[in-house]
Formats: sequence, structure tokens, C-alpha cells
Amino acid sequence: MRTIIVGAGSFGHEVAEYICDIEKYDLDHKNVIAFLDDYFTKTENPSWPIIGNLKTYKKSRNDIFIVAYGDPKARQAALDIIEGNVWQLATIIHPHAYISRESLISNGCIVCPFATVGFKSELQKNVLMNSYSAIGHHSHIGESSVLCPKSLVAGKSTIGSQSFIGSGAVVTPGKKLGKRVSVGANSVVYRNIKDDRLVIGNPAK
Repeated sequence: MRTIIVGAGSFGHEVAEYICDIEKYDLDHKNVIAFLDDYFTKTENPSWPIIGNLKTYKKSRNDIFIVAYGDPKARQAALDIIEGNVWQLATIIHPHAYISRESLISNGCIVCPFATVGFKSELQKNVLMNSYSAIGHHSHIGESSVLCPKSLVAGKSTIGSQSFIGSGAVVTPGKKLGKRVSVGANSVVYRNIKDDRLVIGNPAK
């Protein structure tokens, strides 16, 4: 089986290392990781080649896919292509993450080292939880959303699809954020937020 990482930037290389951690591959293990990218033509590890992009790629039988973009809109666009072609999504959960056994993590998610997924929480498809991000109990994170490092979504909160929670930001307990909401770094959300809003500050406005 080969994992195809969509996005050959720096974060894509981190995801490649996570795969090696999970599967106990050496970093020079060949034919198990490859990239698709529209912009980069060369990677920082020759064992992880760029083999085209989502438009030119011709699927091999056992390939599975993971999206390594940090922008929710780009994550969703890539997901739409992958699902439109009925390609299989991988799920990447680093062994140093804490995942409640009562949580639900959907296909295509990336849960990075030292992230926390609380009791009865749910990640919908294609969510990215970066290092040291956390979601509390009974929370719900919508499709293709991104939680940046050290962000916190407290218990019983709901984050709509394609939303972005910046580094160090806090969503206080029980809040509801709509679709495509962006929360600035180090902001604190004390109230519900409607769709398509950018909020910053403490309190976030």
C-alpha cells in the first residue's frame, strides 16, 4: 500500500514523517509515500517523490490519499476531487496523540502529535488537528476544518465545516461556530459565531 499525500509543502513532509512513525518505516523507505502537488517539483526527501497533481494522477490499485493543506478551502477542494474519483481516504493519527475511545474520527483526518480528542467528540471527514490542539468532551468539528497548534475547543462546542481556529485560540464551552469561520491566533470566543465570519481578539469580535 502506498500513501499519496496531497500537498508537498513543509506540512506535507511532516505528515510523511508521521506515516513513518505509525508504520515504523525508515525515512528512506521507498515506494510507500508519494506526493501530488500543483507547484512543487522536488521534495526534501528523494524517497518521497512528486508524481504529478490531482488532475494528472492516474490511480494505482492500492493507493490511499491524505490531504496535507493547512487551508480549509484547499482541503475541501482536494477532498471533492478525491471523493469524485472514488479514491480511498487514509486517516493519520500519530501514536503520541490522545484519542478518547468513545470519540469518532472520520476518514481523511490528521491528528498530529500531542493533540487531544475528548470523550464522545467527533471529527468529520478531512479535519486537521495540529500539534497540541485539543477538543473537549462532546464537541463536534465539521468537515475540512483546521485546528492550529495549541488551539482549544472546549467541551460541548460545535465548529462548522471549513473553519479555521488559529494558534493559541480558545473556543469556550458550549459555543457554536458556523461554517467557514476563522478565529484569529490567541483569540478567545465567548459567544456563538455565524457563518463566514472572521473574529479576532479577547473577547473575539
